[in-house]
Amino acid sequence: MGLEFIVLVIKSLMLEESNPIWELSSSGSESGAEGTITDDQTLHDIPDYVLDYAPLVHLFSGENYWPCDIGEHLKHITPYLNYTPLRATWEHPALDNLDELNKWQNGRHVFLTSNDNVEDQPDWLTGKENIPASPDTTVESHFQRRRPFDTLSKKDHVLGAKGNKDKQGGRSDAPAILVVIDKGNGIVDAFWFYFYSYNLGNTVLNVRFGNHVGDWEHSLVRFHNGKPKAIFLSEHAGGAAYTYEAVEKIGKRPVIYSATGTHAMYANPGVHAYILPWGLLHDETDAGPLWDPSLNLHAYTYSLHNDTLHASTLTPHSPTGWFYFLGHWGDKIYPLSDSRQYTFAGQYHYVSGPLGPRFKDLGRRKLCQGSEEAACVIRGEIGSVDEPRVVQQWNLWDTGLGEDDDREDVD
Repeated sequence: MGLEFIVLVIKSLMLEESNPIWELSSSGSESGAEGTITDDQTLHDIPDYVLDYAPLVHLFSGENYWPCDIGEHLKHITPYLNYTPLRATWEHPALDNLDELNKWQNGRHVFLTSNDNVEDQPDWLTGKENIPASPDTTVESHFQRRRPFDTLSKKDHVLGAKGNKDKQGGRSDAPAILVVIDKGNGIVDAFWFYFYSYNLGNTVLNVRFGNHVGDWEHSLVRFHNGKPKAIFLSEHAGGAAYTYEAVEKIGKRPVIYSATGTHAMYANPGVHAYILPWGLLHDETDAGPLWDPSLNLHAYTYSLHNDTLHASTLTPHSPTGWFYFLGHWGDKIYPLSDSRQYTFAGQYHYVSGPLGPRFKDLGRRKLCQGSEEAACVIRGEIGSVDEPRVVQQWNLWDTGLGEDDDREDVD
């Protein structure tokens, strides 16, 4: 009898570990959140704890494509229906009316196409004016280019960077996007979106694949009863999830690392192989300029039950129309007749720009992005920097993932 009791206790503990209370069950309802909201003020408020635990982002020290302002991005594009312009180049859409482009085939084949040749590297594409400002000279010296782990041991990064408690992040002129969703039962998801006007794809055998105009990355901090429980970091088509306790922190704020070129997000500095075999595809992160997204942002709340984005009381004049745009935030994959395009082993140098935050599984029950049926492993510690991130067959199409690429249109 005693042995049976012990077995039952062990099973109970295992169940709690694999399905913690702050993970939404399949029987849960997103609409439960709206049932707790009783007035318009609450509907538009951002809880204080969301900003208290806002992530800090180390951009790569040698980055060439920095965060960008989505409003500025629109000043340099022309909307195209596939390869056909819909407006004159001087008739730019704005953030508050971008969704009007959905009248063209429901928007899904509309591409915000660069007015400039991207290979000329115009300033708006690089975002170099948006490098986070250093709050003090101490942090400025930290921004000098260095290899990962030059000043901090691996143990420091895994356990929380003990020497970093007094560091402060800098302000970027590129606003981050915060979308807060109350999912009921005490669960609140805070999505932080980071936009870049250009994604530089990675190389395989010295051949670069997967460049695209427009790049959306995100992190997600999940709260239960006002306490941070876990964080998800987007990486290419997927990502990784960690308990809040596992990640590096400055004070109580999570610290994450943006990879050079691709801007994929990681929990530590180093070289990150993400496709097998042999780590041919990899990202690199380091402790470059420290960005505090909370210092300049558009902050919203989002109601899942009626698909409504609200400008929060924190930034009440933030536009919302852009969120409902159903198209792509960059050029459509260039045809092979374009001198900038090439293909190798069925993969392309340039791919299509991505869809926006609306398509990033905002209603997800599990912490991870993707299918609800797929496993979502929430790591309790940060692994080796040499550990492959994704174990899968080699598919170069993931090197700089665009979305809904119509490759049959390329030839």
